[in-house]
Amino acid sequence: MAQYPDKKIILVMGTLGSGKGTQAEKLAEVFGLYHLDTGPFLKELFDSDDPSIEKERAEYKSGRWVSPEFVARKILEEIPKILPNYNGFVFSGSPRTLYEVEQELPVFEELVGRDNIYIFYLNLSEAESLKRSLGRLVCEKSGHSIPNLPEFQEIREKGVCPQDGSRLIKKDLDNPEILRNRLNEHNSRTLPVLEYLRQRGYRVIEINGEQPIEKVFEDILKNF
Repeated sequence: MAQYPDKKIILVMGTLGSGKGTQAEKLAEVFGLYHLDTGPFLKELFDSDDPSIEKERAEYKSGRWVSPEFVARKILEEIPKILPNYNGFVFSGSPRTLYEVEQELPVFEELVGRDNIYIFYLNLSEAESLKRSLGRLVCEKSGHSIPNLPEFQEIREKGVCPQDGSRLIKKDLDNPEILRNRLNEHNSRTLPVLEYLRQRGYRVIEINGEQPIEKVFEDILKNF
């Protein structure tokens, strides 16, 4: 496997609505990284007609997480295709389970080295998570998230994605029952990932995700 000691891999983690996708996009722009957002990545896979992934497609549409084996396999297939063309990767929404981090982290370490792996966790209360998630919009074409925040009010009123020009729509999975299922999944399956990373000697940098977007980003950049 090729090694890239001058590249970065950044994990931006957090619960629903914490802004991990928004912050990952900003990091990608600043550092020349490829943003691999697990949500749109999986959505593109499940929008295909591939019959071999029907079981995972059903899990995804129910609001439950698809199998960690499936996610890890697909992500590890994607990395070698893209990494040579960017200064690294920034992930939002992965790894979400112990299985994923156990499979992915050794590969990340081999590719860029431990010192080039950065891990951020955006803290957000459950009440704020639900409020943001229920009100957010996504662009129809690529799934870019437009948060339910004052900074995005003008864009939301126009109803057009500023990145690809497609219309803004409500995400299929953003209803109270499904969102609560996903919050439960996060608490029971992702929080242990943070502890695993700490046990491996990684510094998990916690950021207050309830601040304005630019202040969150400012706090993240202090760590490079």
